[in-house]
Amino acid sequence: MEFRSIYTIETAENVHLKVELAGLASRVFAYGIDMILMFTLMGLAMGVFTVLAYTQAAPEVSKTGTPLAVFIIFFGFNLFQEWLWNGKTVGKSVFNIRVVRENGQPIGFWEAFGRNLLRVLDVYASGIGLLCMMFNRREKRFGDLIAGTIVISDQPVYKPGRYVAETEEDEAVSSDAGMLQGARLTAEEAELLRAYQERRSGFFTDAHRMLKDAFCRYFSERWHQPVESDADLDAALNSYEQSRQAKKP
Repeated sequence: MEFRSIYTIETAENVHLKVELAGLASRVFAYGIDMILMFTLMGLAMGVFTVLAYTQAAPEVSKTGTPLAVFIIFFGFNLFQEWLWNGKTVGKSVFNIRVVRENGQPIGFWEAFGRNLLRVLDVYASGIGLLCMMFNRREKRFGDLIAGTIVISDQPVYKPGRYVAETEEDEAVSSDAGMLQGARLTAEEAELLRAYQERRSGFFTDAHRMLKDAFCRYFSERWHQPVESDADLDAALNSYEQSRQAKKP
């Protein structure tokens, strides 16, 4: 029996992606690692300013610099890691979890800022965020509720039924299939492919593969012809756009 919390993300292309929520235990242990690193940095900062104050005979350096450094590390350690490292910290990386938006997209600065601003209440002050996670079906603490984020496992829920390793040579050969079928796209299908094409660079690897495989399976069945790569999908969309341009007076 598996005790995993599965969350379904519906993308703009109306494709449903299943992701595993990180869970309380992995989040607590990951944060424990981050706390150790954070306090280590604080200790180093305090040591540096103490040495500077002693060697320069300027105690005001320690009195001003130490509190400022501790404040920046305290509030910025997790914030900047999550912002610059696609929702990860050192602890999260160890346990293969990350923060993402509710729609599965990577978080930005304001999402990282929002969830870490509430960390004082959630974790440091009262630990009430842990209770919130236990009674929230998406395992959110208050910071996640404010920022519109979830914490997920990087491990795929399932392996895609088929994944074709795409090389430049493979793409060049397989794109012929898409070109042959481009004129048979409906307007709705073309709009979905266009949205997928524009947004796929922002998807994480597993989400991209699942979406690509879903599109490939759909068009393979619809056209009764193998569709195996992004190149096929792009070629079909390009052919569709060219056919529409040719029909214009």
